[in-house]
Amino acid sequence: MNSKAKTRIAACGCGQLSAEVRGEPLDVYLCSCTDCQRLSGSSYSYQAIFPPDAVTVKGERKTWRHHGESGRWLENVFCPDCGNTVVCLGEIGPEIGICVGTFAESDFPPPQRVYWASRRHRWLELPEEAELFDKQPGL
Repeated sequence: MNSKAKTRIAACGCGQLSAEVRGEPLDVYLCSCTDCQRLSGSSYSYQAIFPPDAVTVKGERKTWRHHGESGRWLENVFCPDCGNTVVCLGEIGPEIGICVGTFAESDFPPPQRVYWASRRHRWLELPEEAELFDKQPGL
């Protein structure tokens, strides 16, 4: 890992659970599947994907494992005190997802893809360069 790579800190609402990430994300996406809408309490989830060696998670945490439409598991890592999800893991690969809303920066890269675009709320304006998918490949 490049020692001069940018470092960002993601944290839950109460600050007890955090994830330090080094470098730029491998991918940034929105997902508007019904599960992500329910889990985020919003109209989509906004995730940044990092290699495992670029992420250090600190603090007490709980996990909740559930299955996507493909039958593969997804795991949310959240604070046992405030309940905010910070980290997401999936059976599909070793990469680690970080909920972009848990970063303090407002200049985070825009999503490159939108999964389950057919389920998005129509008022949501998307970046022109974002690829739209009706499902999430691999899940």
